[in-house]
Amino acid sequence: MSTPRNGRDMRFWEQLEILNDALPSGRVAVAGPQGATPDSDVLPEFAYLAEHVLVRAPDVERAIQGIQASLPSAEPVRVVWPPDRDAGRVTVRRLSIGSRDVFRALAVLRQAKIPGTLVHFVTVSGVNLCPGDEPVPSGEPLKPPIAGRDRGENAHVTVIDTGLVHDYLDHQWLAQSSGQPNIPMVDGDVTTLAEEVDADGFIKPYVGHGTFIAGVLRCVAPSTDVRVLNGFPYGGAVEEDQLGLLLLQTLDTHGWPDVLSLSAGTRTNDAQALLGLADFIDELATHPETLLVAAAGNDGDTVPFWPAAFAAEAVNTTGDVILSVGALREDGLGRACFSNYGDWVTVYAPGERLINAYTSGDYEYDYPHNTTCRFHPVVPLYPGCTCVAPLAEGDVVKFSGIAQWSGTSFATPFIAGLIAARMSEAGVTSRQAAGQLIAGQLAIPDLSGFLR
Repeated sequence: MSTPRNGRDMRFWEQLEILNDALPSGRVAVAGPQGATPDSDVLPEFAYLAEHVLVRAPDVERAIQGIQASLPSAEPVRVVWPPDRDAGRVTVRRLSIGSRDVFRALAVLRQAKIPGTLVHFVTVSGVNLCPGDEPVPSGEPLKPPIAGRDRGENAHVTVIDTGLVHDYLDHQWLAQSSGQPNIPMVDGDVTTLAEEVDADGFIKPYVGHGTFIAGVLRCVAPSTDVRVLNGFPYGGAVEEDQLGLLLLQTLDTHGWPDVLSLSAGTRTNDAQALLGLADFIDELATHPETLLVAAAGNDGDTVPFWPAAFAAEAVNTTGDVILSVGALREDGLGRACFSNYGDWVTVYAPGERLINAYTSGDYEYDYPHNTTCRFHPVVPLYPGCTCVAPLAEGDVVKFSGIAQWSGTSFATPFIAGLIAARMSEAGVTSRQAAGQLIAGQLAIPDLSGFLR
């Protein structure tokens, strides 16, 4: 349960426990930055892999020698990732440093001018949980509604998320449909019912995350060819280096799509860029046919959230390589209270109380009940924000396939769908379509550069 301890919100620590329960034996996730504990004055901002650091392959020998010389121990420092079969695909290496303090090891690397970082976990849950709230059963019409049938025709979007729920094809806008044009079936990694529920029979947190994202995308651009892959096997999380390799392997296997939609991320130690995604980001820049659309995160802050924060620097002559997406509040008149913001956020889209595809079954709430905004408790950013909700921790509800949900996670496929729709309408590439959107050339209110 997430009952506050000494007035503190315990959701991060619960999510960390879920992550550790899901990790293979021998791997342990801990809270960062340095000194973050449930009872300390240092608040948790991210999760990282204990006893490991990341360096580039050319720096491995110097890093090993430096750490072993400066931090003597009987335990060797050794390369434990990537697997030998993948060593030629990525230039990042994960070092096991044993029981040595990881922050002292990073200080040794800094002194030797060797780039090195923690191994951060990229997750759909994050500190405040990637969605701005927990899903709520809904019987209301879809929001956004299903758009014109031909929007997104011949556009291809790959979603890296939690996969598709077992009953996702119960939603007709995700299924194949004949007519003009023929609408392809959403496909990808499908979980089983047994994988979707916990020991008590309740839907696990974030099980429907990827399905909801696919639903939003297909509502905005119904003819888009959508593939949803499960890249977050550990309670909705994965190590940054493993995600970087997974992205490259996925693109090697399925080809580079028009749009890659990623509704996950993390804050990092000292706001460093994710070294584990460096190979993917470098390769993305060489594929002008592909645009990465990434969620800006739901911490209600300006601290960079990666990989979305790569958007601040990833621009080349063909246009934007990466778009970072924040969320607008329900009435579209400003950013949602939970949305991150700042000069690294490219665009904002509807992300509060969207209604779309989910699964069916019972769900137990884990949020503590709030009567005020979690992010602006004294002076609300606007009335009726997502944080203020009647459902309380321990309440159980029944879903019948449709949910109301909020977060930059869901603003992201809204933008991916708009880009796909513009591609089919104007015969342009994804990056050209994104450039037109950001430049305000499309008649879309409240999106282009809103509250940057």
